[in-house]
Amino acid sequence: MTGLNFQISYSGQQGRKPSTHTVMQDGTVVANNSVVIAIKFYLGIEFVDYGYQKMTASLRFEGFIINEKKVYRLMTESGLLYSSKFTSKTTGRKFVQFYTQQADAPMKQLCMDIKYLHIHGAGRNALVLTVLDVYSRRKLGQLLWWRMRKHQVNWLLSQILAKHRVEGITLRKDNGSQFIAHLIREFLQEQGINQEFTRVATPEENAFIEAYHSLLERSVEQRYEFESIYEAGLALNRWKKFYNEQRLHGSLGNKTPMQVWDEHYRSVEPLGPPLAAKPEEKSRPAILEHVGHAIAAPYSLYFSGGGATFATSGETHKNYLTNIDLLSSF
Repeated sequence: MTGLNFQISYSGQQGRKPSTHTVMQDGTVVANNSVVIAIKFYLGIEFVDYGYQKMTASLRFEGFIINEKKVYRLMTESGLLYSSKFTSKTTGRKFVQFYTQQADAPMKQLCMDIKYLHIHGAGRNALVLTVLDVYSRRKLGQLLWWRMRKHQVNWLLSQILAKHRVEGITLRKDNGSQFIAHLIREFLQEQGINQEFTRVATPEENAFIEAYHSLLERSVEQRYEFESIYEAGLALNRWKKFYNEQRLHGSLGNKTPMQVWDEHYRSVEPLGPPLAAKPEEKSRPAILEHVGHAIAAPYSLYFSGGGATFATSGETHKNYLTNIDLLSSF
């Protein structure tokens, strides 16, 4: 990575301590905050999770004359070290405490984000909302639609939480208008879910969902040209099944997300007659019998206000989510 332009001249008083600035290889003197900007730039690059040693090498490559001790100090002071705690002066929202999420069981640390998906036949982008479990990397739910507002986010979260145990969950998300809306924050607070927000322009703080989006782009978006949002919904549902049940993850020891998920619950659940096929299904077993008929169901889902209303297939509306089971999955 070359071409970073951090030639910001240091114009402070001559009597200041040397530790307040850094010298470049061409003799230019820059303030230490310029070094921090360069560090943040590197950490913003997808999949970069450098510690102070690799970061020192990267900065030297860009022309900084700097040692590891100083890089360590600057990264510590700015809360940029791997797993460093962050502090926040803001009381309205709780920002992330750790650089990356750390989970020791499923349904403890979740992450959520939105990605564009181009629909070629319509000549426009749709939006995909995804909720991911950090421990197992399991994709818990997805929703595809032309726009993504707070009511859609609230609906998908409610569907996911109705199928899983809600206890000690932390949900990490960015500062999108859909996520910071009072409706979402109040709903999650009522559910007893801890919310943490990434800082602005720091996608690395939500690294798991960003890594997932890279897989989605490479495995789905770059391979297909969708004629309709309906066709895209079918492909995303196939992809979700493959991702959860067949795709091996190196970070999981070459296991699938469902293998890791099931192995954990088999190791902690007491022996006894099973109440459902999978732990997450225990709270809503009656719904399962209708899943097989979802594709043919003559219903559409329209988001209105705080909930959803059903309409018969004979009615049309540009905001209807036709065949909800195709455009969402949880």
